[in-house]
Amino acid sequence: MGQVLRQRVIPCHMYLQTASDSIAGGDAGELVAEGCTLGIAHPPGYPLFTIIVYFITSLGKHYLQNLSPAYLVNASSCLFGSIASGLVAATVYEISTNLRLEDEKDQPIVRQSSSIAAGLMCAFSPLLWQYNTSAEVFALHNLFVASIVFALTKYNQQKHSLRVIVIGAYLCGLSLTNQHTAILLVVPVAAWVLFSSTIERKKLIVISFVSFVAGIICYVSLPIFEKMYPHAGSWGNVKTMRGFIHHFLRKDYGTLQLWSGGGDNTTEDMITRTLSWVADFAMHQLCHPALMLFLVLGCTRVCSPNKRNKRNVKSRTNVHSGIATGRVIIASLIFYLASFHSLSNLPLSNPLLFGVHQRFWMHPNILCFILVGVGFDTAARAMPATAAARLMPIIMVAIPLVTCTLNFEASDQSENQVFRGYASSILETLPPQSLLLINYDMTFTSVRYMQECEGLRDDVQTINLSMMTYPWFKEKQHLHQGLQFPGSHYTKGNTVAWLNGGFTFAEFLDANPDHNIYIAGRLSHEDPAYVEQYEEKPHGLVRHITRRSSSIGPVEEYRNSSLHAWQTVTKHLSPNNLPPETKYPESTWEWTVKKEFVDHLVSRSTYLLDIALRSPQTQVLPAIAEAAAWLEVATSLDENLGNSPSMKKNLGLAYMNIVRSNESHFPIVEDIFSSIHNETKQQVWVGPNDEDWKAWATKQWQRSWGEFLDMSSAREEADYQSVKQIYDTVMKSSRTRPHQK
Repeated sequence: MGQVLRQRVIPCHMYLQTASDSIAGGDAGELVAEGCTLGIAHPPGYPLFTIIVYFITSLGKHYLQNLSPAYLVNASSCLFGSIASGLVAATVYEISTNLRLEDEKDQPIVRQSSSIAAGLMCAFSPLLWQYNTSAEVFALHNLFVASIVFALTKYNQQKHSLRVIVIGAYLCGLSLTNQHTAILLVVPVAAWVLFSSTIERKKLIVISFVSFVAGIICYVSLPIFEKMYPHAGSWGNVKTMRGFIHHFLRKDYGTLQLWSGGGDNTTEDMITRTLSWVADFAMHQLCHPALMLFLVLGCTRVCSPNKRNKRNVKSRTNVHSGIATGRVIIASLIFYLASFHSLSNLPLSNPLLFGVHQRFWMHPNILCFILVGVGFDTAARAMPATAAARLMPIIMVAIPLVTCTLNFEASDQSENQVFRGYASSILETLPPQSLLLINYDMTFTSVRYMQECEGLRDDVQTINLSMMTYPWFKEKQHLHQGLQFPGSHYTKGNTVAWLNGGFTFAEFLDANPDHNIYIAGRLSHEDPAYVEQYEEKPHGLVRHITRRSSSIGPVEEYRNSSLHAWQTVTKHLSPNNLPPETKYPESTWEWTVKKEFVDHLVSRSTYLLDIALRSPQTQVLPAIAEAAAWLEVATSLDENLGNSPSMKKNLGLAYMNIVRSNESHFPIVEDIFSSIHNETKQQVWVGPNDEDWKAWATKQWQRSWGEFLDMSSAREEADYQSVKQIYDTVMKSSRTRPHQK
C-alpha cells in the first residue's frame, strides 16, 4: 500500500517539468487574479480555490519572489493531481485486495502492479495531464473525486466507523466549495451510505449533515471577502443573501448550465454527448483503444462476482466490500454521464466549446481508470501465478511509459508564454490612464492576471462588458473611479431594462467624453447610435473608440501611431510563442491567440488601405504599400486567408493603386515581422527590390485579381462584376486574352 501511494512522486516530477510559469487560457487568469486579491471569481465563486491561491501567492511574495504567482499555483495543481493519481492507485489496490478469496494465492506484486499502472495511466492521460499542471479548479476537483472514492472503499470495509463517515461527509461538503459538479459524485455515494450503514439512521443523518456543513461552510468567506476587500473587476454582489444565492446557483449563466450563450441543446442530445465521451476516452485518454477491454473486465468483475464467494465464508465480508465499492463507482459513473450530458448546453460542434466541455470528462475518466486497474488485476488472476508475477511488473512499466511518451510533447507547456505575451501586448500599447473595455474571456482573464498579480499597467482601468450587463453591476460602479455610469447597467436601447434605468453603450461613451477608451471584443448588444456616432480604429490587438468625423485625419499620423503599437505587440508575440496549430488545435485557447493576432493584422491593414484610398491627401503611397505588405504577411500566417476572396480583392486593390500612384519613389516598408516566416521558411514580403516598382506592382495586381476571379466563391462578392470588368479591360488593353470566367 505504501508503495502504491508513493507512485505519486513520478507524476509530480513530470508535472513540474512540464508546467508553465505563465497562466493558461480559460478561467485560469481570473481565478488566480481573484485569489491574489481575495476577490470574487465568476459563479459559483470557488471560495476554497481562492483561499488556497491567496495562501500560496502570499507565501511566494515573501519567500519565493523569483517564481511567478502563476507558476506557484500551477505547481500546487501539480501536487493535487499527483496525489489524486496516487489515490486512484490506492483505491485499485484496496478493491483488488478485497476481491481476493481466502483460498487464492496472495500475490501482492500483482495488485501493486495493477494499481500503479492504473494510477500512472490516469496521471499521464492527456486531459488530466493538461489540467493537473494548470491554475484551474480541476486538479483540486480531481483530488476530491479520488479522495471521496478512496473514503468509500474504507467505508465499505468499516460500515460501523463514524470516523470514516465524518471524513467522507466533510470531503463531500468541502468539494462543493471548489467545483459544483462534485454533487454528481456526492449524491450516489451519500445514497449508498444512508442505505447500507449499520449505524442507527437518525444518528447517521445528524453526524453526516454536521460534517457536510462543516465542509461547505467555506462559502461564507465570499461575503466576507467582498466586504473586506472590495475592488473593481470582481463578480457579483454577494454581500446580500439574495445576491449570494444568485451567485451560488450560477444564475448569471443559468443554473445547472455551462454556457450563457444559448440554451438550445437540440444539436447534441445526452446519448450523442455520452458517445463523444466514450470515443474520447477510448481513442485519446487510453494509449490504445484495446485497453477498453480491461474496463469491461473491471466492470464485469464487480458486477458478476465469482460463485466461489458463497462457499468461502471467511472471504465473504471482504469480497462484499470490494464488490460494493466497484458497483457504487459504476453507478456514480452512469449517474454523472447521464446527468451532466443531459444538462450541459455547450454546442460540441464548436471546437473551442468542445474543449471547454471536455474538461468535465476528467471526473468520469478517474472512475474509469479505477475500473481499468481492477480489470488489470482480473486479467492477471486468470493467468498462472508465476506468469502473472513476471508479466504484471512489465505491464506496470510499459503501459504508463507508452502513455507518457505519446502525450509528453502535447502536454509539455514549460515554454508556453502565450497568454503572458498576449496580455502584455495589449496593455503595453495603451496610453497612460486609458480605459479598456473587454468582452472576450481570453482577453479579460489574461489581462486581469497581469494587472492584479504581476502589477503590469495598473494605471489602465479595465471593465468586463459582460459584467456590466448584469443588474448587480450598479453595486460595483463606485469602484471604477473617475467613470460616470448613466444608469444601473449596460443593456439594449428601447427595451424594458433600458426603460427601468439601464443604459446603452453609446450613452456610456457620451457620459465619459474625456476618457481614452479602447475595446477588445464585440458589443453585447446592437447599438445604432454607437455605429452612427463613433468609429473603431485598429490599434494593435484592440480598437480605439473615437467620435466619427466627416473628414479623414492625416493618414501618415494613423499609420505611424498604429505601427508603433504593433512594434510593441511583436515584442511579445513572435514565432517563439505564436502557438503552432500542430500542438494547439482549435479546441485550445492558445489557438485563438494566433487567430486574433492574424485578424487584427488584417483589420489594421484593411483600415489603413481604406482611409488611404478615401483620403484627398497626396502622400498616401507609404500607407498603401504597407497595407499590401501586411496583408501578404497575414496570408502567410493563415492558409485560410489564401483562399479568401476578400483578401485577394483587397490585395489587388492595393497593388492597383500602387501602379496608379503619382509619387516618384517607392517607400521603404519597415519589416517588423522579419522573424515571421511561412511554413517553407521563405520571406513572406518581397518588395520590388531593384525591379521597376510599377511593373512589379502590375504583376502582383494581375496575380491577386486573377486568383480572385478564379474563385467560385468570389461570385458572391457584391463587386465581383466591377472587378472583372476592370481586370478584363486592363488585360485587353495590354493585348492579353480577357478573363473567361
